[in-house]
Amino acid sequence: MKSYYGELCTKVYESDKSLAEGEELEFYLSFVTRPDMQVLEPMCGNGRLLIPFMQRGIAIEGFDISEDMLKVCREKGRSLGLEPRVDQAKLEEFVSDKSFDLIVIPFGSFSLLPDELVDQGLRRLKKALSDQGKLLLTIMVEPHQGEDLAEWTESGMTQLANESIRLYKKTRYDAEKAVLFTELKYELVKDDRVLRTEIMEFPVRFYGIDAFKQILERNGFRQVTVHEVENGYGEGTLFHVFECG
Repeated sequence: MKSYYGELCTKVYESDKSLAEGEELEFYLSFVTRPDMQVLEPMCGNGRLLIPFMQRGIAIEGFDISEDMLKVCREKGRSLGLEPRVDQAKLEEFVSDKSFDLIVIPFGSFSLLPDELVDQGLRRLKKALSDQGKLLLTIMVEPHQGEDLAEWTESGMTQLANESIRLYKKTRYDAEKAVLFTELKYELVKDDRVLRTEIMEFPVRFYGIDAFKQILERNGFRQVTVHEVENGYGEGTLFHVFECG
């Protein structure tokens, strides 16, 4: 059965991407400059950034397309004595009667948005920003490297309490569209028996820095600055964040 961040995918994601920390977290926290700031995290998933913000008393809310991810976010928050304010919604359809001083989409999640929805999504974000608000957006900018995988290839195993999840993938890179199409298969395994299977399509769009600046500007964003965050995902890693208002 095909799904989008379904239960098995969410369990694998949560097992090694539960909470943001280190350089990545400190970078985003540095933009919270007033105690009364209102923060929004679209595509918040399992709350890996939202919950650390809440732990520091920051007024933040979020939304995501995956109810399985949001369920984990709520449960994780409650286990820490928090009540995450999260809803199920699509970025390109998001509407709020509030204005936000800071909107954050970390971890390259925006690169999952198809080209035909990019402008629509950005316009929704701009409408939700306060007059002096800022948008922080992380995208995938590194060129794709690696060979296509035409057949299912085992790529990992996640061990849970009494069962495990085996991961397979296929990949195909479209150089003309700069999109890496990945198909992921998750198998829930217990006592060498496959109990359930989930399949997810995972297209990731790669952008050039100058090209994405132009996309932001044509959607009304100004004062675009690109930050390079070193060691943000661990030693030796690097990611780019677009700051604009």
